Formats: sequence, C-alpha cells, structure tokens
Amino acid sequence: MVKKIEDSFNHAQKLYEYQEKKIRRDKPASDTQLMQKLLHSGTIADKISALSISIKENPDHALGSLNKLLEIAALPSREKSLKALFQLKDLLIHLILKRGVPCNFEESNLTDELQKYYWHGINQVLVKTCEILIKASQDVLPYVRRQIILMMLELHCAHPIYTKELIKEIVNKFGDKEKTLVTLLTKKLSGELSKKPALTYPFLKETYGFMYRPNLPQEAQYYCLNFINTINLQTQETSTVAYMLKIFFIFFKKIMKIPQADQKCSKLFSQILKGINKTLPYGQSFLDQLKELFKENEKLIYKLIATSENFKIKIQTLYFVYQISDLNAHFYRSLYEILLSQEIQSTSLGELFFDLLFLSIKQDNEIVRQKAIIKRLLQISMHSNLAFTITALICVQKLCIEIPQLLEETNENQEYLYFKRDPLFSGASSFLNEIQSFTSHYHNKAQQIAKQILNKDQNITQKVNPLLEYSQSAFLAKFVEAKNRVTNRISNLSGSVINEEQFKLKFEKQRKQDNQLKQQNKPQRKSSITSEDAYADELFEKELQKGNFSDEDELDLSMDQDDDDLVDLSEDETQNENQQKQIPIIMRKIYKRHKLLKK
Repeated sequence: MVKKIEDSFNHAQKLYEYQEKKIRRDKPASDTQLMQKLLHSGTIADKISALSISIKENPDHALGSLNKLLEIAALPSREKSLKALFQLKDLLIHLILKRGVPCNFEESNLTDELQKYYWHGINQVLVKTCEILIKASQDVLPYVRRQIILMMLELHCAHPIYTKELIKEIVNKFGDKEKTLVTLLTKKLSGELSKKPALTYPFLKETYGFMYRPNLPQEAQYYCLNFINTINLQTQETSTVAYMLKIFFIFFKKIMKIPQADQKCSKLFSQILKGINKTLPYGQSFLDQLKELFKENEKLIYKLIATSENFKIKIQTLYFVYQISDLNAHFYRSLYEILLSQEIQSTSLGELFFDLLFLSIKQDNEIVRQKAIIKRLLQISMHSNLAFTITALICVQKLCIEIPQLLEETNENQEYLYFKRDPLFSGASSFLNEIQSFTSHYHNKAQQIAKQILNKDQNITQKVNPLLEYSQSAFLAKFVEAKNRVTNRISNLSGSVINEEQFKLKFEKQRKQDNQLKQQNKPQRKSSITSEDAYADELFEKELQKGNFSDEDELDLSMDQDDDDLVDLSEDETQNENQQKQIPIIMRKIYKRHKLLKK
C-alpha cells in the first residue's frame, strides 16, 4: 500500500513539473527573459514582485514560485525575510487558501493526482511558513517580533484549520518583556475573537495552560487575565463564558491562599474580581460554588475590603459580595466606610460604584441606614468635583423616586452621630438639609436636581453619563468644539453653509479678482514699482493734499543720515536738524523714495 502511494506521488510530481516547464515555454520570450533577469540579477524587492506576479497569473502551477519565496523568507537578513513573509502571508490568505483545502497526499479525497500533489505542496508551504514565523517570533528586536506576531495572528484568524500550531506561539507572547507588544496583541486578539467567536475557546484553553506553567511570572498571569477580560461576552457562546468563569474561579481560590500582605495591592486579584463580576451574569452554573467559597473566606474578604490600599479592589470586592451573598450589616458597614475614601472622586470605577450604591440602598429594609448612607454621600458631594456631585444627586433622586419614604422626616429631635461606624446606629432622621444646601450651588444643574428632589418631581431629564458629561475634560472640549463650529460653519451671502476649505478657496479667488481690477485701473509707469513703492506713492500724495509741508521743504525732507548713499545734497545743517525734529522719520523716508522714483 505504501509502495503504491509512493509511486503515485512520484508520477504526479513528474507530471506537475512537466506542466510547469510547458507553461514557461509557452510564455512570450520577452516576458520569460525579463523574469529570468529579475530573478538572477534583480534586487530582493524585484525578485519578490516577480514571483508574486507569476503566482497570481497561474496559481495552479505556483509551487515553484512559492518555494522560492520560502527560500527568501528563510534568509538570515531580517529585512529580506520580512518582505518575503509579508508577501507569502497575503498570497496564502487572499488567493491560495480560498481555492481549496490543503492536505497530505495520502489523506486527500481528490481523484485527480495533479490536484492531490498540488494541495500536498500547498500544505508543505503552509507548514514551512509557520515554522519560519515561529522562529522569527523569537527575534531579539521588538519591532521584528511585533510584525511577526501580527502576521501570525492574521494568518491564523483567516484560516485557523491549517494553522493550529500558531496558537501556542501567539499565547506565549503574553510573557514577552516588551509591554507594548503584549498590549498590541491583547487589543488585536480580542478584536478578532469578537468577530469570530468560534476561535475563543481554543485560545482560552491555551491561555489557561500557559498560566499554570512553572516559574511563570505573576505579571504574565496578569496580562493573560487582562486579555480574557477584554473579550466581548455578548458575542460568545454560553459554554465559552462558563469556561472563562471557571478560570477566574480557580484563580480566585488560588489567590485566597496568598498571605494578606501580598494580596491587598495585587493587580492580579483586581483582574480576577473584575472577571468574576463581568462573567457571573452569564454563568449562573457557578453561583452555588462561589457562594460556598465566599462562606469559607467571608472574614478574609471583608478584611481585604477594610485593609486594601487599592481602591479598585475595594469596589470590585464589594460588588462581588453583592452578587453572591445576602446583604448583611457587615456589607453596609463596609459600604458606609468606603464613602470616606479620598479616591472615590477620581476612580475610574465611578460608574460601577454608583450602580453598587444605588442597588444596595434599594435592597435595604432599614430606613435609618438608607438615610445615613445618603446623608454621608451628600455631605461628601458638597466638597467634590462637579461630575461626582451631579452623579450623586441623580442617584439620590432615583432612590427617592423608588423609595418615597426617604423624604419623610423621622425622629426629628434625634442627633446625627456621623462618627459611628455602623450607619444603623448613626441616628440619621433626614437628609433634607443637605438637599436644601444644593439649591444655592454654583452650577445650575445641581440646583435644578436639588429642587426636583424637594418638590418630589419624578421627571429625570439626565440621559447621558454625568460622570463623563460634567468632567473637566468634557468642559474643556466644549471650547474646542465651539471654535471648530466657528471655523467650519461660515455662511455666505445666500445663507448657505460652507466649510473651511471652501471658504479659503473662495477668499483666494476673490482676492485675485480684486488685485486684477486694481492693476487695470492703475496708471502705467515706465519703471517697475513694487507694492511697497505704490503704497509710499499713495501715502505721499495724501500728505501733499493735506498740505503738511511746502515745496521749500522738499530738499530738507530728503536728507537722512542713514541713507547718504542714495542722495547727496548740501543744505544748512541747522535747518536740516530742525526739519528732522518737525517731520517724522517714516515720512522723510517715504518722501525720499518718492522723489527718487520720480527722477
């Protein structure tokens, strides 16, 4: 059987090579000579272009040209190798692999021996291309590694069936020392997986195995988890999302065994919490396991919230507790305490925090505790930036609509004990005084919301994210937009709006027409006069008409110590000095230029 396959392969090889030679002989002699000249004495760019053209002209008989491109790609020169690899990648993606299925000769289902040999050759080209790419991905230069990784990613995502061996090398780059390469890989890979969800599971499986390698730096694990967190869950299948949650669940159990001192500032733990909070709504099958895990480590988790120096970890841990457990006094005490953190106004998780705050207060059954948390929130907002203040007021407005009892005063004579750790024992009876103070706020939006709360108005006009709309960057951006509107919206006489480029063209055209009219109406002179000379003439004529000086002053006006080389006239020095004091220097120069031109 093996002998028969071998004989069939040799016969197909000879037949294919004969047809390749026949096609070259049938080409015009000039084309053949030019091709041979380029391949023997041309530059690398010329050789690559010639081989590429020949492959595109006859893809069915392109194995010889493809193998020559592989030889160039395997050269030690980085520049030559990259050029050949770029061309090979484009040809494989956009031409060759769209025409059929590469496979080994003995595994092919085709009946035509020539076709079987051709696709066997394409399969070998593909294997060698992947080998060269994998070897080049270990280059010491970051630029080369970046280019190779992008090629590997593009080739695999276009035809994943034939390039499975590239997955491992792509994932390996999450441990690369060049952080810009890791960031670029995360962005490109997550974008491709959003377009092609079927590729997500193989990459997740390989990433999970990579994270458990011995002696792997914690930083590499962080980048792997960060990559998983960037995947768009809405485009993925339920089983894939469940596998992602499983990864986060396993690492959560693992990191809870780390000593507290190493854990509280860990970026890795922050990524794990972020992943669990993000994927939990899509993977309810792990909810019971997470609840058991929380019960086992409840004290440790609340201790983490209290002692962590990373504010993001505090917020994410609280949100994690909110999703998997019943809200108890310990939870609300932690939420009440976290309001005093200085980072609360500048954190990037502000939207998550206000969502957590709103949902937690809404689910609470203790009216005193609800009012205490809201009262502290409003007191902090009085001294906060505008974005935080507006968002806090909107949050309170929504809570008052959901829970009308919040606006009712209870225990009027009870004193508010702001220093109590537990909001349930703070004695908060009302927060209307704080709301009243916002009616005189410097910003009209804060005044408007405060008045709506006091008037029990249920119409919420805010439709965009106030944390972004009222931020400092958004405030400064309004000035830029206003300037762009002025320059880009210039109305002509008919009232139509034209852009800046059209206005410039119209202005230049009008200016040329005006200059032409001036030249036509201007009397002709024998000598060529510049625009500066014309201006001097015009100004001098106006001064003559005004009668600022007489004809006797002409010679005195032309005297200038700085321009002795222009005119040499003898006059009384005393008279000349008096005239210099009376007549401005600029007028004397203009007059002198005028007199010289008249001569």
